[in-house]
Amino acid sequence: MGLQLDLPTVLLLYKTALVAGALSIFHVSRHSCRPQGLRPLAAAYLLLAVGAELAGQGEYKVLPQWLWTHTSLLLGTLGYALFWASVRTLSGRRRVPLPLLVAVPGGWLALGIATQFPLDNLLRAGAFHLTAALALAAAASEIWRDRHTEPLPSRGLLAGLLLTSAGLFALQLFLIATHATSPVGFARAFYAQMFCHFGVALMVSSLSNERAEVRLQKVAQTDTLTGIGNRRWLMSMLPAQLPVGSAIAQLDLDHFKHINDRFGHAAGDRVLRAAAEALGGELRGSDLLARWGGEEFLVYLPDASAEHAAAVAQRLCSAVQNIRLTEAGEGIPVTVSIGMVCVTSGDGNWAEWLGAADQALYDAKHAGRNRVVVAAGRRA
Repeated sequence: MGLQLDLPTVLLLYKTALVAGALSIFHVSRHSCRPQGLRPLAAAYLLLAVGAELAGQGEYKVLPQWLWTHTSLLLGTLGYALFWASVRTLSGRRRVPLPLLVAVPGGWLALGIATQFPLDNLLRAGAFHLTAALALAAAASEIWRDRHTEPLPSRGLLAGLLLTSAGLFALQLFLIATHATSPVGFARAFYAQMFCHFGVALMVSSLSNERAEVRLQKVAQTDTLTGIGNRRWLMSMLPAQLPVGSAIAQLDLDHFKHINDRFGHAAGDRVLRAAAEALGGELRGSDLLARWGGEEFLVYLPDASAEHAAAVAQRLCSAVQNIRLTEAGEGIPVTVSIGMVCVTSGDGNWAEWLGAADQALYDAKHAGRNRVVVAAGRRA
C-alpha cells in the first residue's frame, strides 16, 4: 500500500521542518565565529513557515481567500528572497540592499492587488515556484563559488541540497505551466522540499562548525604578534625528510634585549612586526616563514640551489637592515644574524639539518652579527 499524501498534512510537516530548521540556525548563530547571515536565514525559514501555515489554513477555509492567498504569496516570495540574501551574506559578500531584497515580493504583491491573480491557485503557485527556484539556484551558486577559497566538507553538500531544492521547484513550475500538476503532485513536491530544507539547515550548522574549527586551528598555528606562522605551524609543514636542493635559514634579531631595555617592549614588538613583514616580502609563495620563538625566525626554502639560497639569505639580511623605526625621535637600529644550511644529501632528518643551521647562526653572531653564515664552512 503506497504512502498517501494530502496537501494540508504535508504543509503541516513542511512548516514543522522549517520551524525546526530556523531554531537550529538561530542556535548556531549565538555561538558562531561568523554569525553574519545566520539570523536572517533563520528569519527566512520562519517567513516560509508562516506562509505555509496561512496556505494550510486556507485549505481548511479558515481564512478569507483574498487574505491568505495574497499574504501567503507575499511571505513565501519574501522568504526566498531573504533566503538568497542571507546565504550571500553567509558567504562573506556584501549584504543585499533592502530595496533590492523586497523588489520581487513587492512586485508580486503589487501585481496581485492589481490583477487578483493570486486567487487562481495555479497562477499563485507559479509565481511562488518561480521565485523559489531562482532564489535557491542563486543561493547554491553563492555557496559553490567559494569552494576553492574556503574548501570545507559541508560546502558541496549544502550547494547540492540548494540546487536539488531549486530543481524540484523548477520541475513543479514546468508541470504547472503544462497543466500536468495535481494536489498529490504538490503534496509530493513539498514533502521532498521538507527534507531538502531541513538538510540545508543541518549543512549550514555543519559549515559554521567547520569554520570554527578552521579558525581555532589557525589561531593555534599563528603568531599573534606578527601574524605569520608559529613553531607549531612550521613543524606541521616541514617534511620529515628534507629533500636535496632545499635550505633552512635560522634568523636572530641582533641585540634585541638591548632594544627592549632601551626603547621599551612596545618598541620591541614593533621591531618584530616590521621584521616579519620585511622577511616575508623577500620570499616566494612556496617558501615558509615562521616566528620560531622570541626574536628568532625560521625560513624554509623548498626548492633552492646553494647559490640561490645564499642570495635569498643576503636579501633577508639587507631587508631587515633597511627597516626604519624611531622611538621618541631616536632611530632604532635593527639587524639580523642568519645561519643557513643547504640540504645536499638525503641523510639526516630536519632536526639534524636545523642543528646545522643553528650552529651557523652561532658562527654568524660570533663573527660580529648582521651577516649570513652558511653551514659546512661556506660563507655567503
